[in-house]
Amino acid sequence: MTLNEASRILSEAGIDSPKDEARIIFHKLGGIPYHELVGSRIDSDKEEVKAALERRCAREPLAYIIGEVDFYRESYLVTPDCLIPRSDTEILVDFAVNNIPRGTAFVDLCTGSGCIALSVLNNTEGTRAKAVDISEGAISVAKRNADRLGLSDRIEFLTLDALTAPVTDRVYAVLSNPPYVSEQSYMTLEPEIYKEPSGAFLGGADGGDFYRRLTPMYRDVIDPEGFIAFEIGYDQGELLHDIAKKCDMSCKIIRDLGGRDRVAVLKRLN
Repeated sequence: MTLNEASRILSEAGIDSPKDEARIIFHKLGGIPYHELVGSRIDSDKEEVKAALERRCAREPLAYIIGEVDFYRESYLVTPDCLIPRSDTEILVDFAVNNIPRGTAFVDLCTGSGCIALSVLNNTEGTRAKAVDISEGAISVAKRNADRLGLSDRIEFLTLDALTAPVTDRVYAVLSNPPYVSEQSYMTLEPEIYKEPSGAFLGGADGGDFYRRLTPMYRDVIDPEGFIAFEIGYDQGELLHDIAKKCDMSCKIIRDLGGRDRVAVLKRLN
């Protein structure tokens, strides 16, 4: 099968970037160096390539097919037990990397693959973390990623329900990309989303359940000069301002490259 044929198959299946995804499949599963994937005569007869195309045409996420995804400055193993890391979340990580002091500790709630906690650890000095997720499968993936990055001695993983079992140790910061999609919005998402764990998306009727529960729970756990940083939906900035006000906290909204609200940073006022 040629690269052009693979691209055509993906295009006919409704894949948005068929040429790019065909190249990734030929590179990762066909063993062809990425710089050689130019021209129309590149081909592969590997069964892994054919099987990957069939799975992708069934709208299985490419990251699950490949088994890993690039995120921030690292690469992460992913399985259907965890949410696939997305570039939007790098904004949260970058803020944490630049604002968590050397030698301090933080908590990552709803850790999934571990990408937030591990990227922060990997790009800061002397920091330590606890990472929480309700899913044993997700925690297993996160532990593998910690081993892969050589960070297992700086992080503790806890299989807990973040909404009912808070981490009470004093920390400088609490980070989280919690479920924040409303029930109505969830029903309108692209087919690939429904291959990922629904619990990683659904945040209640308006998407705000986790913010409302976690903010008062962790307000007095963070250091007086520390912060809580949430990834948020593009239309949830006002909601986070309201929650922060009720908890006697300030709220700063960080926008993504498209100008949309993406991260809320909450700090204690007293």
